[in-house]
Amino acid sequence: MARQGRSLTEAQVQKIIHLLTSTDMSICDIARRMGCSHSVIVAINRKFRIRHYAGLRREWTVLKHDN
Repeated sequence: MARQGRSLTEAQVQKIIHLLTSTDMSICDIARRMGCSHSVIVAINRKFRIRHYAGLRREWTVLKHDN
């Protein structure tokens, strides 16, 4: 169940980033696993520009970043 009104820790954000970059899990699956809403995952994805969906729900490309 999602926890409303609670901030994510830096470790949780890093785990979400890892799941977005290295797995084929859907946004909803990641949200369930992390105990937050899917909109939080979408916001993190947009902020860090991890996955590009090109208007599709089930297909995406992982954007390359120079770190």
